[in-house]
Amino acid sequence: MAVFAAAVALFLFAALVFLPAMQTRRLVADSLVGDGPIDRRSILGQDQRAKIAAQKPVDAYFKSIEKERTEPSALEAKLFRAGFYQSSAPLIYTLCRLGAVCIGFLVVYALLSRILPEKLPAFIPVAGAALFGLACIVIPSIMLDRFERTQKQIYRRSFPDFMDMMITCADAGMSLEAAVERVSQEMAATHKWLGIQLAIMNLQLRAGKPLREALRELADRIGLDEAKALAVLFRQSEELGTSLTEALRVYSAEMRSQRILQAEERANALPVKMMIPLGLCIFPVVMMVIMLPVIIRMKGIFF
Repeated sequence: MAVFAAAVALFLFAALVFLPAMQTRRLVADSLVGDGPIDRRSILGQDQRAKIAAQKPVDAYFKSIEKERTEPSALEAKLFRAGFYQSSAPLIYTLCRLGAVCIGFLVVYALLSRILPEKLPAFIPVAGAALFGLACIVIPSIMLDRFERTQKQIYRRSFPDFMDMMITCADAGMSLEAAVERVSQEMAATHKWLGIQLAIMNLQLRAGKPLREALRELADRIGLDEAKALAVLFRQSEELGTSLTEALRVYSAEMRSQRILQAEERANALPVKMMIPLGLCIFPVVMMVIMLPVIIRMKGIFF
């Protein structure tokens, strides 16, 4: 009985000590490798999900250019740059503009009908509400511009990583087409939107479009000066026969220097921008703290 009790105790001790460690090891292995078609907890599964999600905007872009034209319309291109890649995005945008006009007209008409005196003619509230409603048509355009600027900042933040990966692929001896395909696959999980644009460019290259035109369309889609300069750099490198790796390396260094200069420019402009909130918020409080004792003392002297 003593031997049996000792064996049971040893088994329970081993189960309490080693079983959690084995389970942790299995969970870590599953999270790194993944088991099954798509494991949501694994890194590879998250990678596959990101690539599947990035394929939807690519399909939407090519559906938009299937309507007997080579490029999407200006509105569709603007919506795509702003991050709205659904096929119904132009219709929703048009409905939003109409809705803004109607809501602005109704709200202002209700306010003017209550504020203005009844002696005034009836067409005055209607005319004022109509003018305000027509002015509200620009609100969706302003919001779309803000979304586009935000999306451009996302492209700008991810562009240095794209350049570094292109330099690495070029150093490894890969061609430009193979490098773009490899980089688009890698960036689909980390930088979704730039990976989508690179995937579109990769499909265009596979379809037989020249590299010069594919790079130009990439620069037009993302709207970055860095991408336009990169397209010019590739064109000059192709025409002059210079080393692509060295050209990419020099351009990457210049782009990083330009980003540092832009950051320094914003930092130097910050004190000037701080003067307005300081003058409006802090200066009155400081004047009150300084002048209040003087006012109290003068009140005690004269009264």
